[in-house]
Amino acid sequence: MLQKTKNFIKKRPMISLFLLLILSLPVTLHILFWGLVSLKAPRYQGEIRSEKLSAKATVIRDANGIPHIVGEDAKSAYFALGFTMAQDRIFQMELQRRIGKGELTEIFGEKLIPSDQFLKSLLLKQTAEAYANQTKHIYPEAWEQLDWFLDGVNHFLETEALPIEYTILGIKPRPFDRVDAISFLFYMGFSFAEGIKSDSLYTIMESELAGRSASELFPRYDFEPNASILESQPGILKLASNVPKIQINSQNTRQNVHSEKEHPEQINSQSIQDVTNLKELVRFVGSLQIPMEPLEGSNSWLVAPSRSASGGAVLANDPHIALSNPGAWYEAHIEYPGYENYGYFLSIIPFPLIAHNQDKAWGLTMLEQDDVNLYMETIDNGKYKSGSTWKELSHYKDGIKQKDGSIIPFEVAITGHGPIITEHIKGYKGRPVSLYWSHHHLENPLLDVLYKMGKSKSFQELDSASSMIGAPGLNFSYADKDGNIAYYAVGRFPILKGGNPRKILEGSTGENDVIGYVPVKDNPKIINPKNGIIVTANNLVTNQRLPGLGKPEGNWQPPDRFQRLVGILETQEKWSLEELAAIQTDTVSSFAPEYLEIVFSSAKKPNSLGGKKVLEILKHWNFEHFPDSQGAAVYDVFFYLTLKELLIDEMGPEHFELYGELAEYWNAYRRFIRNPNSNYWDDLRTVGVIETREDIINRSLEETAKYLEKNVSASPSLWKWKYLYKIKHPHPLGVLPLIGGVFDIGPMPSAGGAEVVNNLKYKLMKEDWTATSGPSKRRVIDYGRFEESLTQLPIGNSGNLGSPFYGNTVEDYNHGIHRKILYSKSQVGEGKFRLEFQPK
Repeated sequence: MLQKTKNFIKKRPMISLFLLLILSLPVTLHILFWGLVSLKAPRYQGEIRSEKLSAKATVIRDANGIPHIVGEDAKSAYFALGFTMAQDRIFQMELQRRIGKGELTEIFGEKLIPSDQFLKSLLLKQTAEAYANQTKHIYPEAWEQLDWFLDGVNHFLETEALPIEYTILGIKPRPFDRVDAISFLFYMGFSFAEGIKSDSLYTIMESELAGRSASELFPRYDFEPNASILESQPGILKLASNVPKIQINSQNTRQNVHSEKEHPEQINSQSIQDVTNLKELVRFVGSLQIPMEPLEGSNSWLVAPSRSASGGAVLANDPHIALSNPGAWYEAHIEYPGYENYGYFLSIIPFPLIAHNQDKAWGLTMLEQDDVNLYMETIDNGKYKSGSTWKELSHYKDGIKQKDGSIIPFEVAITGHGPIITEHIKGYKGRPVSLYWSHHHLENPLLDVLYKMGKSKSFQELDSASSMIGAPGLNFSYADKDGNIAYYAVGRFPILKGGNPRKILEGSTGENDVIGYVPVKDNPKIINPKNGIIVTANNLVTNQRLPGLGKPEGNWQPPDRFQRLVGILETQEKWSLEELAAIQTDTVSSFAPEYLEIVFSSAKKPNSLGGKKVLEILKHWNFEHFPDSQGAAVYDVFFYLTLKELLIDEMGPEHFELYGELAEYWNAYRRFIRNPNSNYWDDLRTVGVIETREDIINRSLEETAKYLEKNVSASPSLWKWKYLYKIKHPHPLGVLPLIGGVFDIGPMPSAGGAEVVNNLKYKLMKEDWTATSGPSKRRVIDYGRFEESLTQLPIGNSGNLGSPFYGNTVEDYNHGIHRKILYSKSQVGEGKFRLEFQPK
């Protein structure tokens, strides 16, 4: 025993030292990590010299981190813009080009092979190469300016420290080129998930449902009154005489219809095996890992001088995109002789998608017209069937590079409709499915369009430039210093020979092919309406029939936001800048009053104390979604559980979850709750019992209490929105162990919810109450008080962890606080940092 004691005493110093090292390791790693981050912080002050510069440029960063760039010529201004964006967003730019070209596997490993295969199948890189390498461009200056911008980006790569993400991933970036930029620009025009999932799921459900109509699950706006852009603006009677009348030629107009008799060639008659394989397609699309989502929603409204307190035209706009770190938009002010714009940029493109100056302002929302279709193809021996003939498949080859440098061969076959997207899906054994996307079939000179928009001097010039867009469909909103306001739809409306049935089409007969497009001149427009207000929120563009098409089809978002905005804006004659900014953060559920009136008239006295509390809270709720609101938490859970009780027996968990990723579930729910006679109210799981709407509502009240007790608190006093709902800005490296949490911003409590004006949406059917998308910036430009115009960015301009502007605006965003846009020289002043660019 004595010897053992002596041995322990001898070893004890070694044990203590080891324990000390173990305990101090996290602190040491923390110091090393943040020390490395600080070494890689961007250099915002000093001087940059380059032989690529032809004149002087100055970058002044204001207190919010917004760069104000003044160049003595265009070349130096765009060089400075490229360098400046790279300081804040170079890793985001790295991801952007890899998404556009399908090159994620090289940095993230083999788990991203399916994503790269799908991205390459979209032919983004192929069409970008064809566009970028044209011998003659519409505006050659646009391409010169892109090159100057890329010179600035590449100068940063050559001379400055790269952010820590590059160190963690162990990658060294190559220089950026034109195709990098254009590939991603094209990607942002493709909202692939909605069309592919919606058409596939409709076809699957139509095959599997018994005693139910699949069309009830996919109603779009078939039953929605007062919800279209052209016909339903505030003060509709005043506006009616100003709505452009579209002349219809009955000989070339086909109304969209949805009866099976008029679509005998659709896939609903295919075998069970085909439908089973379609499930593999939707599973595949749902499982894709792409660290950046395209545009998906937005609000916008315009107020004429007659309706604004300042006497000037006002534009308010907040595009909705997936929340991310860094954010979607880079905010910058650029000026050189003959040009000035304060804009919101994709960080790999030198021209703003959204901008304003002292003369004009424009914003955008997604039009959501249906320009994506899926076709079941008949292929044999390298040929595809098209009507009575067989045609040769074409192919696009582009290998996938792995982390070790090896290349995985990749080839996509292409029919007349478009690329085959099922060829590389593991487990898919059905008929090949091709993707029709208008971008593949039309001229789509997006870079030239953005260049010309920035240079335009009037609405007519802006309209002319944007009319060249083939895809995506966009709603443009316009206001100017002369008091003009205007709305116009851009992008093309495809005309299908057999109409658009909202599901997968038979591709072999030729009867479902696109035979043309609505002429650009017939795209919907509103210019200076008499009522003085124009609202858009991704809702149905018009109830009128468009020439050759009929009533337009689209993945229209639910009308709740549009109807709420219309309801607010028609309540008073004049609106101030501050009032219009406050509307952007409105959280009232516009459907809730109607919905709850039905609930209260149907509800029996609940059996449990929890159920009684649910009903009591709902009866006293003011329909707002604020962090301390009990009603918001109870209502949203009740909304979800009623929908689940309504549909889970028909759809099953997998299809129900997928359905939650589509706008259609919300459109359908509005119809279901209003229709007590729908067969869907009967629960197929209860044999011999036929449930009614009242039965499902009462069951859901009880289930809501149980859900909140389990997932929030046993105490109803703690059933608050902030304890259920959060928002988060995820970084692509947020999944890393130990340090991943450093890169994510959030989760945090916030006001907002799904399909309210402050549209911070969560994945309802996955019971994930963390918002994944929302306003990607907010902005109100008032030409009566121009230098007091307002904006917000969700988390700030910089994505560099070492920057003082990293996450610097997140609290203001969460609390709905706008900041003044610093525009004039006197407003910007000396700024916080100053960087001079000089020729070498």
